[in-house]
Amino acid sequence: MVVDKISNTNFKYDYSIDPNSIDGILQQCRVILSTIRGTVPLERDLGMDPKAVDKPSNLLVSGLKVDIQQQFKKFVPRASVLGVSTSQQDGKIEIIVIVGVRDE
Repeated sequence: MVVDKISNTNFKYDYSIDPNSIDGILQQCRVILSTIRGTVPLERDLGMDPKAVDKPSNLLVSGLKVDIQQQFKKFVPRASVLGVSTSQQDGKIEIIVIVGVRDE
């Protein structure tokens, strides 16, 4: 298992990455973290819950962890959530996820 830290900030999709490689799996995880649920046509379930913004900070991390685990299980089954944390800067919340990716 490969372990890496990813976040929802400063993400640009790289079309040259093989989607089945470790980097491709991590990129798919970043897509989930940086997408608001309901904004992708034909895949309305993909992404983060927009209602999370209104939750108090003490409930935010636990809710995000469950939401991210469900998203990864559905869309990126090779990835598993090992830890979730957040940081806030300039009014924006950065979601930091420790991800484990199974080798295949």
